[in-house]
Amino acid sequence: MKLSQPLTVVIRIPNVALSRSDLDTSLKLQVDRYEPSSRLAYAQIDNGDHEDQWAALLDLIRSIGAVIPGLLAKGEIGRPSVDVAMVFPDSLMAKYLTIPADVVAAAGEAGMGIEVSVYRGE
Repeated sequence: MKLSQPLTVVIRIPNVALSRSDLDTSLKLQVDRYEPSSRLAYAQIDNGDHEDQWAALLDLIRSIGAVIPGLLAKGEIGRPSVDVAMVFPDSLMAKYLTIPADVVAAAGEAGMGIEVSVYRGE
């Protein structure tokens, strides 16, 4: 049985003390969003539009997971979180979304929390 797919998934990185280029270099990828402020920035990595969001997310977490604890320890970023978005259709009374155990484990090992955002719609 194939697990249901989320609407979209992003990794949110708050309290970024690095420049965008230094963060990109540290993570060995380009963040999709970087919002500087007067003190610390906010960054986001989009999981992209994949047929299997969970497999793509697991690959993404594994690609940056070893770097995150060091950046956290140095105070260069705040604790990242995986934000999983799902649609809650108006026509349903209840709905669930199962997050695969290997995704949860990889996020936990990298020091990332998991959030679920629910959006009304069809």
